[in-house]
Amino acid sequence: MSERHPADVPAFGRTPRYSALQLLVAALACALLGAGIAAVLQRRATAPNAVDIGFAHDMIDHHDQAVLMALRLSGKEGIDPVVAKFADEVIIFQRWELGLLDSELENWGEPRGDLDRTAMEWMGMSSSVAAMPGMQSEEALDQLDEATGIEASRLFLTMMGEHHLGGVHMAEYAAEHGSDPQIRELAARMARNQRIEAKEYEAQLQRLAAA
Repeated sequence: MSERHPADVPAFGRTPRYSALQLLVAALACALLGAGIAAVLQRRATAPNAVDIGFAHDMIDHHDQAVLMALRLSGKEGIDPVVAKFADEVIIFQRWELGLLDSELENWGEPRGDLDRTAMEWMGMSSSVAAMPGMQSEEALDQLDEATGIEASRLFLTMMGEHHLGGVHMAEYAAEHGSDPQIRELAARMARNQRIEAKEYEAQLQRLAAA
């Protein structure tokens, strides 16, 4: 009986040979798949609590007004260039955070909150949406809309600084008392960044006052 060459053995009868690169890619793919499954299971195992949902509802409306103020400043003539850059950052980053909050609500099967609801009950307070900490009145928004140049720059810094510090109060509570890990992380980041930005706004107000 003649000896058969390994190539003559049917494919289903041979042990396939893989390169080191193929094995590495396969191992990485399995690791990523496992991590993805673990993340999904963790999210399913962590049900949102009243703080998570309430924070998402209220911060969406809070951020919406911040974006509105930044848009009202955008395009005005004579705006201080540093202040204009701050406004652009509000539009970019708070819209991004709005997308994250909307995504969380969608994951939980929750709609956006009604504007006539009672806000902030999730943190032991009761408020209308318009009276949440840092929210600016319609009169103040109209002032910003009508102002130009350096006056508009000063108004924006003052109003947005107040707005940010009001949001910090809400975000710090959610970071401590929320159930969803992504909400806690997002809220903590919001609180940290908005405190820093409020200090930067104050420094720019002092610069404009001295100019």
